[in-house]
Amino acid sequence: MRRAWILIAISTIWIFTVASSPVVTGAKVRLSAKKYQETVKVLEQNKGKYPDDPELFYYLARAYAGIANWAKAGENFGVALTKNPDKKLKKDIDKWRNHYWAQFFKTAGALLEQKRYLEAIGKFHTANTITQDREESQANLSIALLEQAQIYQSAEPPQPDSARILFDEAIESIKRAVELDPENYQFIKNLGQAYLLAGKVDEAVEVYEEYLDENPDDISTHKRLVMIYMSKRDYENAVNGFDALLDDAGAEMSTADYFNAGSSYYQMYYKLSNMEDEDSKARAQEMLEKTSECFAIVVEEDPTDCEAGEQLYYIYISMEDWNKVTETIESMLDNECERDYITLSNLSVAYSKVGDITKAGEIYKEAQEKKPKEEGQN
Repeated sequence: MRRAWILIAISTIWIFTVASSPVVTGAKVRLSAKKYQETVKVLEQNKGKYPDDPELFYYLARAYAGIANWAKAGENFGVALTKNPDKKLKKDIDKWRNHYWAQFFKTAGALLEQKRYLEAIGKFHTANTITQDREESQANLSIALLEQAQIYQSAEPPQPDSARILFDEAIESIKRAVELDPENYQFIKNLGQAYLLAGKVDEAVEVYEEYLDENPDDISTHKRLVMIYMSKRDYENAVNGFDALLDDAGAEMSTADYFNAGSSYYQMYYKLSNMEDEDSKARAQEMLEKTSECFAIVVEEDPTDCEAGEQLYYIYISMEDWNKVTETIESMLDNECERDYITLSNLSVAYSKVGDITKAGEIYKEAQEKKPKEEGQN
């Protein structure tokens, strides 16, 4: 029985401790009458008297929301949560803060869809002022900022300073989203894309490399990273990336992917072929063979791709595989690629190399007819 008394006594003390102060009680009445400015004045005057009362800061936030002072509303909602509110009050704080946040977030989303980026940015800013802990508004703000930054970048005349400011803010916003939801892989990839658009390529590479360490099966990101390596002329990493993609049975490769792979392998071949050591020369030959395989796939998939056909027959020339040179050029010509002087001259040489002198002569004659006139000739 004594123990029960103790519990009741403690409970009674707790109730008196958290009971609303007269100031808060008055604030409730004023708020219900929509006297927001008056509520703000009274509660601000009494903050020092009740510095640990979460209710006071909660109702102060509500009052500031009533006069559309969203910075102060967000600030005081945050303070209220730090004052250890009870379960019910915390629920009310979260409900109203999310209510105000959602109004601006929904409007901002609609503006974003309408491509009214500056207006969307303003609404997302307000949403994030009310609460900085919603990753979706941080992430969407980043998207709006990136879109508007690109508009400034491509404007006539360009506005690089304005673009740079928005790019930087977009990066910080998506970084905040990643902090709030580190398991959201799309946010991480968006961070890499933000760095790319801002011209911060090294930072983008770092983000994608760390992401792929944990998610090695993300083929689309592998491809994106390889293209970044190519843009940086980092062909060593590019060919390593393409090797991994080509070895992955689940990786779907388009003709564009094979074309890019062939281009990367060829660049490595060119670099290695200029080296004197035997290992480099052997690897150069390996790169050349991989180049031919990639461009051959492109031409097989699309025989009308004259650029890939030209790349392929030049590779076969480097490999001194003259039968494949003739086969490739003839296929190109059958598929309406231009019968120009250079292509026909190379075909003539190839027929000569395989011993078909008659055909070589015929093609050579046609090539001469296509030869561009030198300046001064009629």
